[in-house]
Amino acid sequence: MKKTLGIIVKIFLGIILLILILLFTIPIIFKEQIRIKVEQVINGSVNATVKFEDYKLGFFKDFPNLSFSLNGVSVVGVNKFKNDTLAGFKSFNLVFNLSSLLKKSGYEVKSIVIDRAVVNAIVKKDGKENWDIMKDTTHAATTEPTSTSTSTSTSSGMKILLKKVVLLNSSISYVDESSAMKAYLKNINFNLKGDMTMSETDMQMTINAGEFTLIMDGMKYLNKVVLDSKIDMLANLDKMKFTFRENYLSINDLKLNFSGTVAMPGNNIETDLKFGTAKTSFKTFLSLIPAVYMKDYKDLKASGEFALSGSAKGIYSSADSTLPDMTLALLVSNGSISYPALPEQIKNINIKSDVFINGKALDKTIVNVDLFHLELAGSPFDMTFTLKTPISDPDFKGSAVGKIDLSALSKALPMDSLRLTGIIDMSVKMAGKMSMIEKAQYESFKASGTMGIKNMDVAMIGYPDVKIYKADFEFTPAYAAMSNASLNVGGKSDFTLSGRIENYIPYIFSNKTIKGNLSMQSKLIDVSDIMSKMATNTTALKDTASIAAKNTTAPAAKNTTAPAAKNTSSLTVIHVPKNIDFDFNALIDEFLYDKIKAQKVKGHVIVRNGILSLRDAEMNILNGTIAMNADYDTRDTLKPVMKADFDMKNIAVWNAFDAFNTVQKLAPAAKGIDGKISVKLTYMSLLGRDMMPVINTINGTGNIKSNEITLLKSATFDKMKEVLKLGDKYSNTFKDINISFKIADGRVFVSPFDVKTGNLKMNIGGDQGLDQTLNYIVKTEIPRSDLGSSINSFINNLSAQASAFGIKYKVSDVLKVNVKVTGTFSKPVVAPFFGNTSGGNTGGVNASAKETVKQTIDNTVDKSKEKARAEAEMQGAKLVKDAEDRGQQLRDEAAKKAEQIRQEAEVQARKMIDGASTKGPIAKMAAQKGADGIRKTADKSADQVVQTVDVQANKLVEEAKAKSDELIKNI
Repeated sequence: MKKTLGIIVKIFLGIILLILILLFTIPIIFKEQIRIKVEQVINGSVNATVKFEDYKLGFFKDFPNLSFSLNGVSVVGVNKFKNDTLAGFKSFNLVFNLSSLLKKSGYEVKSIVIDRAVVNAIVKKDGKENWDIMKDTTHAATTEPTSTSTSTSTSSGMKILLKKVVLLNSSISYVDESSAMKAYLKNINFNLKGDMTMSETDMQMTINAGEFTLIMDGMKYLNKVVLDSKIDMLANLDKMKFTFRENYLSINDLKLNFSGTVAMPGNNIETDLKFGTAKTSFKTFLSLIPAVYMKDYKDLKASGEFALSGSAKGIYSSADSTLPDMTLALLVSNGSISYPALPEQIKNINIKSDVFINGKALDKTIVNVDLFHLELAGSPFDMTFTLKTPISDPDFKGSAVGKIDLSALSKALPMDSLRLTGIIDMSVKMAGKMSMIEKAQYESFKASGTMGIKNMDVAMIGYPDVKIYKADFEFTPAYAAMSNASLNVGGKSDFTLSGRIENYIPYIFSNKTIKGNLSMQSKLIDVSDIMSKMATNTTALKDTASIAAKNTTAPAAKNTTAPAAKNTSSLTVIHVPKNIDFDFNALIDEFLYDKIKAQKVKGHVIVRNGILSLRDAEMNILNGTIAMNADYDTRDTLKPVMKADFDMKNIAVWNAFDAFNTVQKLAPAAKGIDGKISVKLTYMSLLGRDMMPVINTINGTGNIKSNEITLLKSATFDKMKEVLKLGDKYSNTFKDINISFKIADGRVFVSPFDVKTGNLKMNIGGDQGLDQTLNYIVKTEIPRSDLGSSINSFINNLSAQASAFGIKYKVSDVLKVNVKVTGTFSKPVVAPFFGNTSGGNTGGVNASAKETVKQTIDNTVDKSKEKARAEAEMQGAKLVKDAEDRGQQLRDEAAKKAEQIRQEAEVQARKMIDGASTKGPIAKMAAQKGADGIRKTADKSADQVVQTVDVQANKLVEEAKAKSDELIKNI
């Protein structure tokens, strides 16, 4: 008996020892197997690059289950989202049912815990989502042969039998480019509990986020609000129906309770939800205002009651773009706002508003603001508003009556960076349909009222002060008239405005084009003063216009954007809206900007279709006058364009150099010129962020005339006098200047022109660049008598030598010498030459005289060569022309072939879509994707045909040019 008992005890102890050994060894034995399985499941299921730094297995922590952790996980997109991180986790923990690891039916996952996740969700403008990374395994599952030893588990071998999901200390960003919406959540903690292995289960969720920001169309509707929610629901997982019991969602101090059901039986979502707050403090509503909540919410004293309620009932369907019917009601009763540190308060705030949105027909949406009332400094302000049929034909009715004392407002609300004074007094009523305005049925539309502004002063940090002494407005259905508007900007610049604005109602409600006819007068506009009081962002900014210009003329260079220097008076590109059509006349007594000082400025300003145009403008400037027409075009915001033509008369040259940066870069020699000129210039260029022309994009033509100019300082002319051995009797004064020029590709091309100083005649032509380089030919005529006896003796000696060779040559009384001017403005290189323009001879006039004789001897030979060359050039030109014609013929045939390929593909694509239309929406969507594939393949084939033929055509022309060059070379 004792022996038997001993055997039993040993067996029992052995079993315990075996279990302990298994507890320690199973994580090691199955570690690699599980790792490989997880990698296979992930890599076989997603279209993304998934990596993790480390993994761990644990048994005792979740006994009797096995835990598996992935550390340092990253999910990076591919294709269109290549190199964009979709998600990253510090750790991703899974808990497995241990017994399932020993079965072939698949592994069971019981819980998921994610720590410090960072999720970046992106929707492109074409609707493509970066989280749509799951591979379509349906085809593989149905076509893959089934092994006789494989159970009925899923193709991945992984079962999800969750009872817990936890998300810790995480953040999520959502950017939807298609709808201009952004949402950011930080410090998120999420906990989900429930037995999700059952068909029907109770589920509890808690969610809180330390910061939630919502931005739509560039406007922040919520800014760093705190979210907290607790959800208790009954979930029928078979029918995908969720019944919400007592639940809440808190946004800052505002707590919304909600209940109802949400069902997802198919592709649609059925909702029947109600939400709202019981009557609560008005202060909880104010907590949603970011500035109030973040800065002075604790000091705010608010009284009154606030209630919010609503519902969402109906079906959400992406197939036919329907929404549930939604209602929203807002009520504020006897509210007041005050701050202990401020003397004034806003009293008797009463608001009653309700909204109904018809999900199936949005045009049946109704917005009502039946009551909006407040009192400030004893003055009441009331507003009402109703909107119907907002889609088809907005039908609205509204009124705004009351007086707003801005001084009292600034004493009721804290405004650290804003100072307000003045009175706004209004009484405006409107009622009617938008179609009445569009059809000019003004007698049917009701609009009347006035608004007056007196002694308004607006001062903000980073902007110049604006004072409106007086402005009166009268409203009718057709227009709003403005009269007696007098204001000051920055302290020095004054404006007086009058006129009327038309189509303002469609502009406000439908973003249609607003029209205006105004006049403006000013005694002084000091732009430098205004800009000096505007804050400048010192962050380094790329000059997109300059970059775009460089990309069109030179290979891309490395981006070496330097830190931006602080400049308190720098301008920036101002976008001209396309829905503004303004026409007004301006008359300005004095206009100042930087070094520009102009008087008696007048012009006709037109703002239309995104272009600001200046017509028939005139001004007195630089002791002369300027007349101009200009267009400032910002329709392409990355490449704003300026087109202008100027007619300047009697402008002082040196003053123009000092005042205009463009003159300094295009004509640096103007710095050393004294005199007055008249200039006609027509040009077009891109504008940089500083509102100045991007110099290397300027293209234009012009003409300069002057009765007389004097070169006070010119390194080029001084060097030329030195080379030509000219004495001091040649002055630096030139008369009767008439220069035509062209600007292109960053250079100024000067057409040959005649000029004279004393007995020296010159014909000058060439070009100069923004890099200060010179490339000019100066043809001179110098009397022999001005050259001195030594040079004349040398010339006579050369003439005698020519006679010895049997050449009769009589030297002219006027010596013609050509001069090549290169180098830069500061270091010019001047060299005489004959024949081609290569220059390089620096022997002065003696060498030039010798070349004169030699040139005479060579002329006879050159004439015969020129005749042969002309014939060769004609023959070569014909070869090139024939090749170009043949190339164009080939391109036309290729274009027809490419179009034929695309048309055949379009017929095939339409046939595929039409065939699937009767098979349901999913089949139609699949057919549309297939059709897109057919079109893309056709486009690729068509482009290939065009590209191949284009190469052939270019080759024909190149071969013809080579033959032409060979013909000419052999002469």
